[in-house]
Amino acid sequence: MTEAQVTVAFDALDYGSDQRFAAAHYRFYGDGHGWRVFRDGRLVLELGPGYRLLAARQCGVCSTDLARHHLPFPLPQVIGHEVLAVDDRGRRYVIEINASHAARGVAADCAFCRAGLATHCPDRRTIGIHDLPGGFGRWLLAPVHACLEVPAAVPDATAVLVEPFAAALHAARSVAPHAGERIAVLGPRRLGLLVVAAFAAERRRRGVQFELTALLRDSALAERAREFGADAVVQVDDRASGLGDRAFDVVVDTTGNPDALPVAVRLARREVHLKSTHGRPAAGLRHLTELVVDELALAPLRQDHPVWTGPATGARPRVAWLPETAPPAWLVAAADVRRGDTAKLAASFAADRDGLPRADVAVAASAAQVDAAIRPIVGAEVALVRPRGSILLVPELAHDASPLLAAVAGRGLVLGSSRCGDFAAALDLLAHDALLRRLGERLVTHRFAAADLPAAFATARTRACIKAVVEHPTTGGRS
Repeated sequence: MTEAQVTVAFDALDYGSDQRFAAAHYRFYGDGHGWRVFRDGRLVLELGPGYRLLAARQCGVCSTDLARHHLPFPLPQVIGHEVLAVDDRGRRYVIEINASHAARGVAADCAFCRAGLATHCPDRRTIGIHDLPGGFGRWLLAPVHACLEVPAAVPDATAVLVEPFAAALHAARSVAPHAGERIAVLGPRRLGLLVVAAFAAERRRRGVQFELTALLRDSALAERAREFGADAVVQVDDRASGLGDRAFDVVVDTTGNPDALPVAVRLARREVHLKSTHGRPAAGLRHLTELVVDELALAPLRQDHPVWTGPATGARPRVAWLPETAPPAWLVAAADVRRGDTAKLAASFAADRDGLPRADVAVAASAAQVDAAIRPIVGAEVALVRPRGSILLVPELAHDASPLLAAVAGRGLVLGSSRCGDFAAALDLLAHDALLRRLGERLVTHRFAAADLPAAFATARTRACIKAVVEHPTTGGRS
């Protein structure tokens, strides 16, 4: 064995599709050319270059972990993606979880990485979610350019929250509240409280005054929501029956509950911003989790939509027209419009040599067509629409029972979404905002040893727990 070759062996708890944990023995073997991952003596994963070995120190339990069995990725797996890790010199790192070509620093003819959409690279693996072992295990393989050293000013208790805080900050900056607007965060708990904190921090940074309200079921969280920056706290039942329609300009749904989306739709005037990745149908749509993963927007088809004048994949926006009726003349003049079966349309856009191999926009008239635009090929995690693209609904053709589609078609509501955030921006804000540096001590209510992972999950599902964090011992098994 040369000095460049490394082997680590450790025991970890795999999460299975039956929502149970099972002990497994792992061995990572690798060098500068790649890595091999063995589970119980069997080769389960071969990786190319661009990964580095880090030791997990702490890992947070989030709603995505609790709903992992609903997500369309193979199990069993060592899960956990909110990771604080250390190298062999004790330096602390947080890890952007998407192992794209860009994150690994490997050359590839990838339109997504070239376009600055590396977190949407179709060839990516995702730490603790898709293939790559996660932070509930002692050791992990991290993309070399996705490891950001934690500033000394940020304590461990807050550093382990960088991944969800970056996602929360991404939501706040995507919504970009206007002066005088009313913004509500629905379900402020483990992620929602961070969203409240991110909006409050953005308000301090930008100097734009807007009203920030926390809508919660558990009155015990009221004081914490105020500490995180909410101007008002309203206790609501499952239907928010005490609040009138369109009570807020924007509602951010952080509940992780598919039944909450129709409530958010009823309460929002301008936009519902979706952060939940629970893997279940909601508001009449099957693929809303995938919509969030791809950071898509759902909005009404209008001639003044920015997509017709803003930047697009090619010289003209690429449009997948799904309704049976013909597209309007103004759209045909403004865009590259293609019609047909969604799977064939996906193949057509994939064959384009310039720009992203996706449509910029899909136009739909029903919930079934919206779902087909999100995932046009059964069993394949490939969208018809490019990441951060739009699905536009034809108001005069949409007569769907979905409360979401009815609101989009009838009153022009926009459904926005966002996923992973900018870790560098999050770390910078945490390091320079004294209020934010205390997020960890305010949010984390329970800590568990890695061997007690089943208890951590059971506790994380209770109302008594806001945020649970799993901690690893400081000794390892590197050789």
